[in-house]
Amino acid sequence: MFNKILCPTDGSDHAYKALDLAIDMAKKYDARLVILHVPHRSENIDALRRFAEIEGLAPHINTEIDRLRSMDYRVSVATDTAFQDTSISSRVLIEVGHHIVDGAKGRAERNGLENIDARLEIGDPADRILECIEAEKIDCVIMGSRGLTDLKGLFLGSVSHKVANRAACTCIVVK
Repeated sequence: MFNKILCPTDGSDHAYKALDLAIDMAKKYDARLVILHVPHRSENIDALRRFAEIEGLAPHINTEIDRLRSMDYRVSVATDTAFQDTSISSRVLIEVGHHIVDGAKGRAERNGLENIDARLEIGDPADRILECIEAEKIDCVIMGSRGLTDLKGLFLGSVSHKVANRAACTCIVVK
């Protein structure tokens, strides 16, 4: 029934539940599992800190988080307005992203799955997921209902909601 299953992941609890279901479904249907992580530039820094501590990445990541928390407002020379750069650096997001992708792939391999494609892409998470669905001819997407940015998802619309409403394939959202 399914030849290719996409499992977008962000390292959250719901994403791990979705990954476990995706692994089971891929084994059942002898399908290729595509694991995708798209770092979100405005990741919740408290959630990122907790994730880094749990995954053993804390010393390096905490330095970046402490930098963000201690930043003073600066004045933009071009516009003479105050601003504060509170975005997490791309280097940190990519480092954490590789850790998430490698961990997800390892989990699938430990569960006996061999036909796996794991990747990290940059951009808007919902857009990259939808592009992957089309480019890879995905039959089924299995993803968590909430990620590391729960509060933002409540007000602005979560990635899973956007994907489930716009994807042309079967979508399973795991709680």
